[in-house]
Amino acid sequence: MDGDHQLRQTSEPVVSEEQHKMMATQDKKYVLFRLSKELKKIEKLKKTLHLIDSSEKKNTHTIFVDNEDEAASFNVAKFFDTHPAFLDRTFNRPTLETLKKERFSIDPDELQAAMESKNAAYKELSKRIDRAKELKVIAEKLDAKLLGMDKKHRKKKVASETKESAAQYKFAFQRQK
Repeated sequence: MDGDHQLRQTSEPVVSEEQHKMMATQDKKYVLFRLSKELKKIEKLKKTLHLIDSSEKKNTHTIFVDNEDEAASFNVAKFFDTHPAFLDRTFNRPTLETLKKERFSIDPDELQAAMESKNAAYKELSKRIDRAKELKVIAEKLDAKLLGMDKKHRKKKVASETKESAAQYKFAFQRQK
């Protein structure tokens, strides 16, 4: 040995089982923290975007008339006093008088910039939703990993782990005292 220090070879694991469980729990808590943060940002983005052009069912405006002849000859644009191009809008519908009085000159560059920023915001929203789904799957996988480490309770693996879901276990019934 000539005075050189040497490490002893041990068969003990470097990390105990309790320490490993604790580390996995801390990882899970961090993932859940990130998930809650993402969900809050998604809610904030949804509130700012208002999802104006969503493909969901639009609200209907019911108008009552006296008889069937009026219903057949009913003019929606005349009733709302607006241009027919604005009939599909349920918000901020300008009247014909407003359209005549005011000048609505929209700069094409400003319109293009607004459309680009709107598209970027929707793209960010979809990415955040995907990230939240991914974090949810990671949290489920960490739960399954913790259940797999548990040696006290008998369990049977029902479904193995995939990219979209965690492993599923079925536990043997154990009467609680």
